[in-house]
Amino acid sequence: MKKYVIVLLIIMLAFVIWISTSERRAVGQAKREPIKIGLLAEKTGGLAAYGYSHEKVMVAAVEKVNKEGGIAGRPIELYVEDTESKPSVGALKFRKLVETNGASFVFDSNHSGICIACAPIAKELQTPYFPCGSATEISGDKGNRYVFQSATNVREECKAAAKFAIEKIGKKWMTVVVDFAWGWANESDFKTYITESGGTVLGAIRVPLGTGDWLPYLKGKIPKEAEAIYFACYGSDFLSFIRDLHAVRPDIKKLGAVYAFSAQDPKQLGAPAEGAYCITSYPTRLEGLNTKFNKAYRDLIKVDGDGKEIGTGKYFVLAYDWAVWQPFFALKAAIEKSGWKGRADTPKVIKTLEGMVFKESLEFPQGDMHIRAEDHFTITGLYIEQIQKGEIKVVARIPAKDATYPPAIDHTKEPL
Repeated sequence: MKKYVIVLLIIMLAFVIWISTSERRAVGQAKREPIKIGLLAEKTGGLAAYGYSHEKVMVAAVEKVNKEGGIAGRPIELYVEDTESKPSVGALKFRKLVETNGASFVFDSNHSGICIACAPIAKELQTPYFPCGSATEISGDKGNRYVFQSATNVREECKAAAKFAIEKIGKKWMTVVVDFAWGWANESDFKTYITESGGTVLGAIRVPLGTGDWLPYLKGKIPKEAEAIYFACYGSDFLSFIRDLHAVRPDIKKLGAVYAFSAQDPKQLGAPAEGAYCITSYPTRLEGLNTKFNKAYRDLIKVDGDGKEIGTGKYFVLAYDWAVWQPFFALKAAIEKSGWKGRADTPKVIKTLEGMVFKESLEFPQGDMHIRAEDHFTITGLYIEQIQKGEIKVVARIPAKDATYPPAIDHTKEPL
């Protein structure tokens, strides 16, 4: 009988050791299993310059984290898909990232139409999505609890710029925007805040994206009493716009929406752009935000003090690259704080991100920011730049408190 008890105890002890070893092995395996992240990038089409820079910044962020041991001891695997700058393609690529590649989190698109198209898919697939398109609706009625707008948005930008626009530029305005979601949001929000600040918007013009000849849209459409134009266009559209506006109204003052000067060589723009202002969430040149963190960030993404890519000498798209870099590190912090292990823990990550505060650092070089719990909107400060003698200069810094507006929706009431 005694021998039987001893044998039984040995068996039980062996079983406990086996269970314990298996659990440790499982935990170790879970720690080493990669966290899969997807990136939607406009690598071709109208926003190709943005997709190129956003992919480069995300790759740099992933490399930094992996060299430092990953997130919670797990390496990051990055999957990148080209949206072709088309909402229908972007929506399909979002599904591919999640359903085929197994991404647990998806970042980017800079195209607001794509962001809006992907938002309901993020909810359907229960996958947190961090787009950096700036249409106000992304953190409004077109968003949901799975969507975190990682950049400043049009409403914040227009509110931030309105007082400066009235005091420093003019009181009587026209708006000229590209004809899609981002442009419409600029048209609407700029009018709201200029009117609230004591100015007037005399009229609005919409121009199809990719238009080479803007003269038919501008000639005879701008009243003589208009002192200034607020424009929302970028890339080749921006070049066509300033050329043709200069031919029609060389005297009129100009304020551009947040993308306007991105990837442009100000020395090559000449008289049509001289004196133009632009809202930005991140200064083109290092001197506009000359901090040790911003310098280190630029070194990591290989961009020099003038905003040029090291190695190519081309102007880099910097406007929202911080909005690819920073949400990645916000997610890292939320994963580690919440104890996320896999998809079953996604609600924990979302609840952790809601209201989370971040201080200026290498991970957050743009400055202090927080994610507003109700609408998942990024709250941070902005800048006004101006082209002066062929150089882009910061002429005003606007604190977050002067740009913040009340949330229009409360996503925290939505079930997870």
